[in-house]
Amino acid sequence: MSAPVGFSGSVPPPPPAVVTDSVAKGEKKKKSKKPKEDGAEGAEKKKSKKPKDDSPGSAEKKKKSKKPKDDSPGSAEKKKKSKKEDGAEGTEKKKKSKKDDSFSSTEKKSKKDDSPSSTEKKKKSKKDDSPSSTEKKKKSKKDDSPSSTEKKKKSKSKSKGDAVAGVAASLSEMSIGDSEADKSVAIETAHGAVEVDGIAMSAKAFDMTEVKSAEETPKYGANEYKVCGRLDYGTKGTKVDVLTNHLVLSLGDDVTGVKNSELDPWWKSAFIFTYHIGFKTPAAPPARNGRSMPPPPPLSKPKKYELIEALFAEDETLYKYKDRIAFNGEETLYSHVPLEEFTLFDGCWDISNKQKNKISVVGLNSGKKTQINELASQVVLKFVSKVGLADIYRGTLGKVPEDQEDKMSAPEKAIFLSLLGVKLMQTNDPIFQVHGNKFFVFNKYSRTTPFQMGAYLMHGFTVSLRYAYGSVLLNTVNVAMPFYKHTKYLPGDPKFKEDEKTQFSLLDWIFECYQTAALDRNSRGVDTKGTPSANSINFFVDKNNDVKDLLKGLKVYRPYINYSVNPDGTSKPPKKQKSKGIVGFARETADSLKFNVTPSDVANKLAVANEKPFKMSITEYFAKKYNIKLKYPGVKLVSLGGSNVVPPECLTIVPGQKLKGQIKDEKAVIDFTALRPGEKFKAINKLALPLIKKALTPDEEKVQAPHNSDYTFLKVPSRVIDAPVVQFSKSTVEYVDKPFGTKVAGSKVQHQETKGNWNLVGHEFIETPKNKLTIRPVCIGDSDRAPPGDVLNQIRESVLKFASDVAKVGVDFDVADKPVLINNFDSPRRKVSGCGGRGGRGGRGGRGGRGGFGGRPQVSFEITPGEEDLCNLLQNVPANSYVLFILPKANQDTVYNRLKYLADLKYGVINSCVLWNNLRKNSAQYNVNVVMKMNLKLQGVNHSLANDDLKLLMDEATGLPFMILGADVTHYPEEDQNSISALVGSIDGKFAQFPGSYMLQDGPGEESIAGIGNMVYDRLRIYSEHNMGQLPPKILFYRDGTSESQFSEIVKVEVKGLKEALRKFGSKLLGGKKYDPPVTTISVVKRNQVRFMPLHENAENGNSESVAVQSMGNVMPGTVVDRGITSSAHFDFFLQSQQALKGTGVPCHYWCIYDENEFTSDYLQQVTHSLCYVFGRSSTSIKVASPVYYADLLCERGAQYFKANFNAAKQEFVKTNKQKDAVLPAGLLLPAVNKKVQDIMYYI
Repeated sequence: MSAPVGFSGSVPPPPPAVVTDSVAKGEKKKKSKKPKEDGAEGAEKKKSKKPKDDSPGSAEKKKKSKKPKDDSPGSAEKKKKSKKEDGAEGTEKKKKSKKDDSFSSTEKKSKKDDSPSSTEKKKKSKKDDSPSSTEKKKKSKKDDSPSSTEKKKKSKSKSKGDAVAGVAASLSEMSIGDSEADKSVAIETAHGAVEVDGIAMSAKAFDMTEVKSAEETPKYGANEYKVCGRLDYGTKGTKVDVLTNHLVLSLGDDVTGVKNSELDPWWKSAFIFTYHIGFKTPAAPPARNGRSMPPPPPLSKPKKYELIEALFAEDETLYKYKDRIAFNGEETLYSHVPLEEFTLFDGCWDISNKQKNKISVVGLNSGKKTQINELASQVVLKFVSKVGLADIYRGTLGKVPEDQEDKMSAPEKAIFLSLLGVKLMQTNDPIFQVHGNKFFVFNKYSRTTPFQMGAYLMHGFTVSLRYAYGSVLLNTVNVAMPFYKHTKYLPGDPKFKEDEKTQFSLLDWIFECYQTAALDRNSRGVDTKGTPSANSINFFVDKNNDVKDLLKGLKVYRPYINYSVNPDGTSKPPKKQKSKGIVGFARETADSLKFNVTPSDVANKLAVANEKPFKMSITEYFAKKYNIKLKYPGVKLVSLGGSNVVPPECLTIVPGQKLKGQIKDEKAVIDFTALRPGEKFKAINKLALPLIKKALTPDEEKVQAPHNSDYTFLKVPSRVIDAPVVQFSKSTVEYVDKPFGTKVAGSKVQHQETKGNWNLVGHEFIETPKNKLTIRPVCIGDSDRAPPGDVLNQIRESVLKFASDVAKVGVDFDVADKPVLINNFDSPRRKVSGCGGRGGRGGRGGRGGRGGFGGRPQVSFEITPGEEDLCNLLQNVPANSYVLFILPKANQDTVYNRLKYLADLKYGVINSCVLWNNLRKNSAQYNVNVVMKMNLKLQGVNHSLANDDLKLLMDEATGLPFMILGADVTHYPEEDQNSISALVGSIDGKFAQFPGSYMLQDGPGEESIAGIGNMVYDRLRIYSEHNMGQLPPKILFYRDGTSESQFSEIVKVEVKGLKEALRKFGSKLLGGKKYDPPVTTISVVKRNQVRFMPLHENAENGNSESVAVQSMGNVMPGTVVDRGITSSAHFDFFLQSQQALKGTGVPCHYWCIYDENEFTSDYLQQVTHSLCYVFGRSSTSIKVASPVYYADLLCERGAQYFKANFNAAKQEFVKTNKQKDAVLPAGLLLPAVNKKVQDIMYYI
């Protein structure tokens, strides 16, 4: 059978009924009716005597040995192809007879015969697609007959079958299919889908690169700073298909020669109406005591969402179309229907001083209708434009990078995702939308776990729109977030019920918090014995700051209020119950607080004139008015603002509220989110795919035939490239491909797990300090108390053990006789003075006398006594010393930052920090890990690449190494403060040393490094010093932290600045000679939502050997994807270079945006992969090229210096500068590092 457009390979048979999803080591697959769920590591082994041929192309060979009836998933889709009205096009024509609410309602109803029989006749009259005719065509090009297949099989080595971890058994025949016959078949669109153990996926690998583009890749001159395009695709490595978390939304409109309506979404022809919605807050309040009052702050994004929701609830027309209107959280509404037609939206909607009746919770002042402002003082809605979504699907084969960047940031992309989000919310299950693009479904399929105090963690998903060659894709990935617990039982608990009727009150939540706190010995106000009393609860909520912080602002419902009944008992149209935010706890309880009520209020009747009020307690009021008998009337009331106070047992928590405050249990988050690919894809399949398909399918079609486009995960072609050889002083580490599951002698690990993962035992560093240094331990304490007397002796013994362990890798240290103790050390402490005498406001001697304000307080920052002692020590450190700071506890950011600021920046003393709890364990592994950093700071070389791999980074003409640069930017080191950028560069041919510079950007949030040229000189100078006065012949520049819409800006600003600085400073260093090396720039996106899942354990490499292509349930380190999901115009590829020891590995997305060296795809992919193996402080390959990681670390160190110095620098500047609007100079906020260490890797 022919392969459809974009999907290579043979059409597989239907999958077996049962396929396991195991990825556990050594587990054997068993036949059972239900899928078996095993562990997260390893893989299953098949029970078969003969190895199964699952190499690429084997599925095609097996199909040719038989000529079965064409019942494959793709055959049904082929029959649909001849219909005149199929996919979205046909659906639109059917809509005319129904209500005109759809995205496009102008299509006419079809009158053509679309019956199956007529379709088949049309197909036969046009083309013979029978299996036999297809086979004849393929045989004419390549001999893949059964006999030839058998011959090939016999020639192969006997190896284990390709038993897939979790999905291999039924996917073994879904190979890439790179044969010439596959490439020459007729283009089709129906791709078919299979479902394997709960994971829906395309039947074949998706790859549109065979479709030719009408455009040519542009070429630019030497001084044209424009983003370059792709010249080729990679070919090296073992080919194998992998699964990715992308779905085909549609083929591009510019994909010619194929009818692709079957892959079109049904709203492709829709026009969207955009509106500007402005929220005008009230004016500033009148002046008080002659002082002007500031205006109210602008409305927050959550508040704007609340207002929009309130407006929808008030207006029937808006409520009716709420599933077709999206709000972007700022000032724009998107609508499928023209809102101008609504009475409320007549051109421009102005609501001035809109008032609402205040609902009294307990009937306080119930006889009066107090008017309050619950909305902004004015809401203005204005029509802006009418936008067609068709532009999303145009230009998918374009070769001009700038055009593709425009598409990435085009407004229709944001509009589409906003409206898709609205459609995703239309489900019968509770679903929470967070930050606009994160969705959490709360049902029996949800993955949840209790978390911290009063909360739970839950998996959700997010969706984004991606452009690939010839197609538009949806990317979806699971995300996790903590929420306030709003129900007693969570999904996964046997007692959980989706239709739970039992109320989980706010008081129940407080009880659970109390029980959680009882397990913490540091908690105040808890009694671990028995059920807590009302007094215990009152004491707990009064003394426990964590609970008070969690409760403040928490939204609650009042379920006792009947929103479909008027105060007089008459019925009214039902309204959604409204939430209120908690202000805090009142002083009174339900028993103690009494207030005036009237008989008519208690009886739920209309007020009667001249009624005599009487006193009643809250307890009595709830019993008589709401028929609620309070169980805990002695517990303090909850304040909802003003005089609104309610018993906590009568409130419920609004579902879907994100947990506030700090995440304290980070390990719990990591353990919960670390899903192996099989589990991750299955979770997304259950959570996201049903909602996405429903959102992208018209309502009319849901009751008719299923949608033609299969919204399933895509298989894409990948290649696993070889690992470089890691070089040590007298030994090497080399990974040689072997079949999956091969045991390592003398070890429990399997061979494939050793790729990109080695042990330092038996290896020595390549270069270490020639002169022996003395370690000087300095114990840092933040209090006045000295540690116990024997601790200093223990410290010395541990440091001696440290010196002994690190000598085995070639680093020799002496140890000082006695550790130094520095007590009472911290960052400069804030001191407030000048508050008007002893009592502050109204204090004796204040400027205002009794009751006066006493003057404006003066704030200053004073250094601690411990800092004075440390400065004296650092000023007098002997030569050849290495200061080892020993910290008593973790998470002391202010202490760590200040230590680094003083030692690195102020005094230029080489140092490292360790935690005492780690050092005292006397672990050889920990000690060697620490010395890896120390040796780099001492300009040593821990490991490098073998000569064959290093040759790739050497210039053949001059014999000089390239210079590899890495750059990054970090934002907001302090609130509203300027960003910090950093640039690191290699200095020699071992690519182990990357000294660097940092600088303060010109403004907050500034992404482009406009001043990159200022950091180039030192990079060239140091390289010249290590290469006999010569300069690098070529530059390879890795730039981290840019978005896909910023590539042109990076090239025009940074690459241009880099080139100009190279010419200027290079010429200066060469004595006036011309210097203009070619530059290749790669932008790195390491935080992305792309994930891969292996489908095979083994694949056939170029030598016809069966080798492992997955490890620990993840794709193999060295997996490259540059087809299927990559750009049509840009030179980009995905590379997963690391072992995922836990969870699912994240590939890095590399974009070559400027390439004067004209490197090939194979070259850049291999070099980038090799650079992941030379990160000096790790004995593994890492997820990103090492220059990027080094630049990231230097940015972080710059931010630490900034934070450590910010308050003191600001105070000093204010003292010396009297100008009101003066700006702190960059040199004061972030001084340059000390010259003693500026040429070394002090930041590592």
